[in-house]
Amino acid sequence: MASPSDANSATSGGTSAAANPALEDFLDQLDLNDEEFNDVEIDEEDPEIKESVRWLALARVHTDKNFSQAAFYKDMRAAWNPAQRVRFRPVGPNRFVVQASCLGDWERMMMQGPWLFRNMAVLMCSYDGFTKADDVVLIICP
Repeated sequence: MASPSDANSATSGGTSAAANPALEDFLDQLDLNDEEFNDVEIDEEDPEIKESVRWLALARVHTDKNFSQAAFYKDMRAAWNPAQRVRFRPVGPNRFVVQASCLGDWERMMMQGPWLFRNMAVLMCSYDGFTKADDVVLIICP
C-alpha cells in the first residue's frame, strides 16, 4: 500500500487531485477517514482555490428515473446558451456540480429558470465547492 508521503509527492507538482483523475483514484484507494483531515487547513484566499470554486452551482434533476448524463449536459447547454464553456461533474444520483466560465453565464443559469430536462425540474443553487453535495438541500424551484 502506498504511504501518505507518496501521495504528497504526487501532488507536489502543482496539480490538484480534481485535475488529475489518476491521482484522484489513487487518493480514493488510500481509504482515509474524515478525522484524519481535522488538522488540514484550506486557505480560501489562495488564488488557485478561488479560481477553482468561482461561478459554481449545484444542480439536481428532480426524478428517480435513470437518464443519460450526456443528454442532460447537452440539453442544459442548449437551454442556457452560454457564451463560454460550462463544465459538469456528477456528484451523486441526479446531482451535478456545474461551473460556468463567466459571470454572465452563471447569472443566466441561476436567475433565468426554472429549467426543465425532459419535463423534469432541474433545481439549482449556488455552491461554495467545499460543502458535501449531499448536505445541500435542493427542494425549492424559483
